[in-house]
Amino acid sequence: MKPIFFAWIAVAALLAGCASHTPDVSSYYDQTTGLRTDLMENELESPGQLREIVWLNASRVFHDRKNTELYLEATYMALKDRGFLEIPPGKTLTILADGKPLIFDGTGSTNMRKPYKKDLVRETALYPVTKAQLQQIASAKNVKVQIKGNNGLVEREFKPENFERLRKFVSYYAV
Repeated sequence: MKPIFFAWIAVAALLAGCASHTPDVSSYYDQTTGLRTDLMENELESPGQLREIVWLNASRVFHDRKNTELYLEATYMALKDRGFLEIPPGKTLTILADGKPLIFDGTGSTNMRKPYKKDLVRETALYPVTKAQLQQIASAKNVKVQIKGNNGLVEREFKPENFERLRKFVSYYAV
């Protein structure tokens, strides 16, 4: 009787630990400085036929043990014959949070644009973001994302899983 009781206690403790886990965030450490970057990957599903894959990731970058910066990362991937979006530097990311535009000024993807695997191309542009902006996006009921490139405009909408990922990231890493 006692062994079964202790087994149930162990299972309950294990499940309780799993129930309150942090979001799906990868942490990377700089080999030289030991400083950390926390990255949440957030793929935005495409409506209709798949032409490209788009992510709107969030990251927290440590500059020293106390000072951090937050970023949104727009990543675009497509077949090589479709080509790059070619995101230029500037105000190329617009997020409509409940209809209110948040316009982000970024680095462009010039230095982060390269072939990926055999038949794909991939590029990433970084956009500084404030805690308040992340909180505004996370608390919205409707979010639309627009990424402008020299070769077109890509638009996506948040699905429930995108809201969940971002809200968890904000609650753990941007409070």
